[in-house]
Amino acid sequence: MSGRTHYDVLGVSRTATAEEIRDAYRRLARDHHPDRAATSAVGRGAMSDINEAYRVLNDPARRAVYDASLRDGPKIPSSPTEAPSSGIVAHPVHEPARVPWRSLLFFGSIAVVGVVVLAQFTEPGDPPAPDGVIRVGACVSIEADGFARDANCTGDPSVDFVVRAFVPFDGECPVGTERHQDRQGMGVACVSRPTEIGG
Repeated sequence: MSGRTHYDVLGVSRTATAEEIRDAYRRLARDHHPDRAATSAVGRGAMSDINEAYRVLNDPARRAVYDASLRDGPKIPSSPTEAPSSGIVAHPVHEPARVPWRSLLFFGSIAVVGVVVLAQFTEPGDPPAPDGVIRVGACVSIEADGFARDANCTGDPSVDFVVRAFVPFDGECPVGTERHQDRQGMGVACVSRPTEIGG
């Protein structure tokens, strides 16, 4: 609008009443209606300025904010499409998103209860098949050359060995365990029979 106020666009004073603003808008809308100025780009631009001015001045709250901006300094754009004359783009202020805490707590509680209930009625699965990686608590077999290899637990304490610790090659095994190098060369498995340490 190049420095023109909404009051200038409608041709009314800043103290104009709502009726005066409405009458001015109707008169200008008739004069600049697209049917009369369909071929004129200037006419279409003028009509958009007239509509914007009426939108702001017809609403008491928008008009109060607009009037305050006229008193306080440079005009603040009254719509996101209107560019300020200073070249600084004003962005609308948004409230932070609200988090529905009650709903989250409610559904989270239901999920926890569901997991606990399902755990009570679920049978433990079969132990995982040997994958060649020795872990603490896994069953191992000791081969003839002394290496430890991941194995299925047979349930026979005279055959099964359980890994109690896994240490580097220069590490110390806990008391009551035997040292056997991992077949993969990853370190030393400290093993004992299931009945030797707390069964």
